[in-house]
Amino acid sequence: MRIVTCSHVAVKGAQQALRIIDNADLRHIAELTFTDKLKALVYQQSGVDDTMSSKESEALMVRRNYLRHQHAEIECHPFSWYLANVAMSAVVRPSEDADHFGKLRPASSGLCLGGAGSEMGIELVVCHEHLYEHQLLIEMTTRGTIVRAGSCLEPAGTAAVAFVPCEEGSPRQRWWLADGRLTPVTAPRKCLSDSPGHIGRNSHLAMLNDCASDSTSSQRWSFINF
Repeated sequence: MRIVTCSHVAVKGAQQALRIIDNADLRHIAELTFTDKLKALVYQQSGVDDTMSSKESEALMVRRNYLRHQHAEIECHPFSWYLANVAMSAVVRPSEDADHFGKLRPASSGLCLGGAGSEMGIELVVCHEHLYEHQLLIEMTTRGTIVRAGSCLEPAGTAAVAFVPCEEGSPRQRWWLADGRLTPVTAPRKCLSDSPGHIGRNSHLAMLNDCASDSTSSQRWSFINF
C-alpha cells in the first residue's frame, strides 16, 4: 500500500495547476481545501467575498469530481488513519517496569549512547535533546536493567560493555544509578564512562573505568528528553 498526500496527487494530476492569481483562485482553493470553519477564516482574513459566479461553481464541481475519482483510485486514508497506523507504529513506549526512559547522555561530551559497539565499548553518537530519535531510546527498569530494543547492557570483558539478549534475573545485566553514576552490580568499583575512542580524534566510547573519587562529568549520566 502506498501512503500519499491525496490532495497533492489530485492537484498535480489536474489539467490546470491551482495558483492564486485573483479572488476566484483563492475561492477555488479555499473550497477544495478547508473545512467550513477554516474557509470562513480565510475569507475574513483575506477580505475576499465567498460568492461565486456560475463559471466558478462549474469549475469547482469539475475539480471536486476529479478529486473524488483520484481518492477512490489510490485508496487514500485520512490523516487520523496515518497517525494511528503508520506514525505511531515507530514510537517506542516504555514498559510498565521502566524507572527511567529517554536517551542516555554523559555530562562531558553531550553525545548519547549509540547502538554500534566494538571490543572496546559502545560508540557515543550525536543526539538532539528535543528531537525524537527512536533508535537511541533506552529504559532503565526498576530492577536496574538497561534495555534497548529487547537487548540489555552488561559488562563484556575488563572495560567493554555491550547490548546482548536479555536474561531474566541475570546479575550481569543489573546496574546501580546513584548521583548520575552507572555501576554494574557485578563490578561495584567500575563506572560507565565517556572515554576517548581510538577510531578518530572526536570519537567517544562508553566503557567501564575505575570510579573517580569525585563526581567527574565523564561518569555522570542522565536520561534526556526525546
